Amino acid sequence: MTAHAVTARPLTVFDAAMLAEMYAATFIAPWDQTWSENSFAEVLAMPGGRGWLLVADGAPIGFLLARFTLDEGEILLTGIMPDAQRRGHGRRLMEIVIVSARDAGVVRLFLEHAAGNDAAAQLYGRLGFVEVGRRAAYYRGAAGQRADAIARALSLDEKPPV
Repeated sequence: MTAHAVTARPLTVFDAAMLAEMYAATFIAPWDQTWSENSFAEVLAMPGGRGWLLVADGAPIGFLLARFTLDEGEILLTGIMPDAQRRGHGRRLMEIVIVSARDAGVVRLFLEHAAGNDAAAQLYGRLGFVEVGRRAAYYRGAAGQRADAIARALSLDEKPPV
């Protein structure tokens, strides 16, 4: 397998349709799909709304949406296309948002993920995010199943983990 150059670029509202397609491919059932093209456009158009896209060989392979407000930031959504998962792309996007947040004066960065998403939990833990709360039965699946949301935070005024 040949190594492919992966580049990152900022997202704009003009990427909303592509992001909706990526979301549909990335967030496969059983969880409800709640992000539409308008949802992406609204986040990217709002003050403090930011996002990044990873591209390999001209094809989008991952994205991250965040919102920075004063000294706090929130990672809203991260998605890696199924055939590009488990290759470090999620970590790369997280590193980009952490550096951008620090540069913007953010001192605490938040995110949440579904309980049972062990890959996400491991990645976020390695990056220094600590569990700060849990929302019981927050996520709802198409078949009626529920999963807790695990809230995590990263203090950006401390030295990043190695």
